[in-house]
Parts: sequence; structure tokens; C-alpha cells
Amino acid sequence: MDWPGRNCRYTDSYQGIREVTASHERRYKRIAAYAAIYLLWGGVYLSISVLVEVLPPFFVAGFRYSVSAFCLLLIALFRCDPLPTTRQLLNAIWTGAAMLAVGYGVVFWAEQRLASWIVAVVASTTFLWTFLGESLLLRSYRFTFTMLLLLLAGLAGVLLLTWGSPRSHGAISLPVLVVLFGAMCWAGGSLAVKRLEMPQSYIQTAATQLAVSGLILLCVSAGLGEGHLLPQVSQMFTSRSILAMAYLVIAASVVAFTAFHWLIKREPASMVATSTYVNPAVAMLLGIVVAKERCSSQEMCGAVVILGSTIFIWLLQAQNNLPELNSNGSRSSLNPIESARSSRRPFVPCANSPNGRVPPFSTNE
Repeated sequence: MDWPGRNCRYTDSYQGIREVTASHERRYKRIAAYAAIYLLWGGVYLSISVLVEVLPPFFVAGFRYSVSAFCLLLIALFRCDPLPTTRQLLNAIWTGAAMLAVGYGVVFWAEQRLASWIVAVVASTTFLWTFLGESLLLRSYRFTFTMLLLLLAGLAGVLLLTWGSPRSHGAISLPVLVVLFGAMCWAGGSLAVKRLEMPQSYIQTAATQLAVSGLILLCVSAGLGEGHLLPQVSQMFTSRSILAMAYLVIAASVVAFTAFHWLIKREPASMVATSTYVNPAVAMLLGIVVAKERCSSQEMCGAVVILGSTIFIWLLQAQNNLPELNSNGSRSSLNPIESARSSRRPFVPCANSPNGRVPPFSTNE
């Protein structure tokens, strides 16, 4: 016998199970994505230092981005993602130029003049600029006097890291200033990616940005005459250089950069930027232990001050943050489980059953 309204007996139960399962899947994806940008990007700086020992910096950067873009374009074609609109494509182009061609391209140039771990520590100020932009421009978070002091402490750490160092000759060196400017460009591009209309597929976004940045950097390389600085083929294709380039293309770009774009659409931009204080720890470990890079006590103190101020700002933000604004201007919860619970449909009794209730279950069909 088929009771009236029997088909809606488990509607709400199934809906709740699906929402809880989806929240758990999102949580696992978030953990994997954060692990990718935290750990894989930490090894980028040592790989870059290996390559720029024998190859011109802008040529290395342009070649890396071009190969990475080609790999991601193949993945996007295999997925049959919908084509982006003109506006989405233009947004991906200029944000990619700001983040990769300028923001990260200068890292290749700086690593010819600074130790890889120092470049990583200076680049960790990306979080400070991202948080400053979210607080003052986007009004997503409260900005307090304590955070201002920590921000100034981070900049003082940059001075301590470089001022009086044998590499800086008694002043803040040009490579440090260039890396600071690159960190600001990356922060600005990250905020723009989060707010602007980008391609629906995060793989398409990453591929477009990498392709444009690769083209720009290769043109810069040609304009600077780096083609005349290329070594012999036997020196270019050594085991160290091949492994370093493979790491940059596969681990850092195809995996970690797509994870970054997946996160930036779902998490606060400053939360995603916390990778910049984990990356230097990995870079310092690899640079000092593996590459045997020198480290003075003053440089170590400056690194500790920079990373410490970044971590404390992140902790204060986690305690006093305001939820980010949705596209409609309302505040959204950062807790996926609470969001899933609040989005559940209320139970609606079956209108065609007696007294609005579902009859007892019967095995007699």
C-alpha cells in the first residue's frame, strides 16, 4: 500500500545529510588547498635560486609561467569548462599581470642578489598589505591601534633584516624594496580577484593569468637582451635545473596556484595570505640547511620580528574579525557548518496526509 505523502517522509533527513556531507567535503578540500599553498610554495624560493644561478631571471620566470599555463589550458579543455566572457577575461589578464608578472616576477630578479630565505621573509609582508587593504579599503575587518603597532613592527623587522647587513652596504638594498613593492602588487591583485568577476572555472583563471604573465616576462627578457646571457645547452639542462623547473611548474603553479584560486573565492583574502608566514619558515629551513645559505644574528632577529608581527596580526584578526561581505552587501558566516544549518529548509508537513502527518511506515507496498 502506498500511503499519501510517503515520498516526503525523509526529505528533510536526506537534505540534512547532504548538507553535512557537503560541509565535510569542503572542509577536506580546504585543508588540502591550504596545505598546498603553505608547503609547496615554501620550496619555490630554493628552486628559483637554483635556476637563476645559471639562467637569466626574467627568462626563467616567463618560461615557467608559459609551460604552467599550457598544462592548465590542457586541463581546462579536458574539463570542457564554459568560455569566459570578455569582462572576465580582461579581469584575469590585468590581475595576473599585477600578481605574477610584477608581484612574483621581481622575486626571480631579487634572488640573484639576496639569499632565498631573505626574499621569502620580505615577501611575507604580503599578508600585512592584504590585511591593510581589507581593513581600510574594503572595510571587511576592524583595524585597531594594536594592529597598527604590529604592522609598524613588521616594517621595522624589514629594516632590521637589511640595515647594516653585509649584503645591504649600510642601507635598505634595492632588491628588498623591489620585493616589498612586489608583495604590495600581489596583495592588491588578490583583493581584486576576490571582488571582481572572474572566469567561472578557477583553472581557467589561473591559466589565463599564467599565460599573460609568461608572455609579459618573456617580452621583458627579450627587451633586456637576456637571450645573449643564456648558457650552453649542457649547462641549462642539468639534473638540478630540470628538477627545480619541474617543481615550479607542477607543484607551485599547476597544484598550488590553482588551490590558491579555489581558496580566494571561498575564504577571506587575508586568511589565504597567511601562507606568506608559513612559506618563509619552509624557505629558511631549506635555504639554511639544504643550500647552506649564510644567516647572521641580525638577519635572524629581523626575520623573527617580521614573522612574529604577521602571526600576531592574524591572531587578533581571528578574534576580532567581522565576517566578510557577500555580493548583496550582507554579512556571511565563516563557519560552513553553521551556514549549512541556517540554510536548511524548515520541515513542511505533507498536505495530502491525514492531520498533516506521515503515516507509520509499512512494508506492504
